[in-house]
Amino acid sequence: MTTPGGDADAAPDAARAPDTAATADRGAELARILLAEAREELVKADNKAGLMLASLGASLTALLGAIGSGVIVPRGYAVVPQLLLWVGCAACVPAIVLLGLAVTPRLGKSHHFRTHYFGDVRLAMSVTHLERTVRRTDPVSRDLSQLAALSQIVWTKYRCIRHALAWSTAFYTLTLLGIVTGAST
Repeated sequence: MTTPGGDADAAPDAARAPDTAATADRGAELARILLAEAREELVKADNKAGLMLASLGASLTALLGAIGSGVIVPRGYAVVPQLLLWVGCAACVPAIVLLGLAVTPRLGKSHHFRTHYFGDVRLAMSVTHLERTVRRTDPVSRDLSQLAALSQIVWTKYRCIRHALAWSTAFYTLTLLGIVTGAST
């Protein structure tokens, strides 16, 4: 089959031969898109962890305030409600630690001979050294390096958030169950 203005044999060969420059450009563009998405997810993870940490802190403060003011008197509860209350409070500790780990900045390992991150720039011995490393740095390699590092960081943050959510659920459930059953006895 021939195409208008073309040779019958030219069309299949052109369709089979990939344009390496276009493929490289598409790969670089995809790396930039994925890097932007990873950065967005990093901000979302930090916001989620910060909000959860603030909520958990406020709940714990309210609980301790109620206990301190005498509104809730765990010593007057039966053994089981008191145990539920204190085990629930103990579950708050790993939740706070995990959320603290989620919001902790992760800097990664800096290198003297590349400029992929701000930490790499910090290690430059001089402006001339920085200029040389910037000129040697391949933008696609930089994007891929950042994508790999940020993806791992985001994955770690979300894993901490998921585990903290489970511990927070245990805190709220057990503590409220202890308060309700203790108050009714």
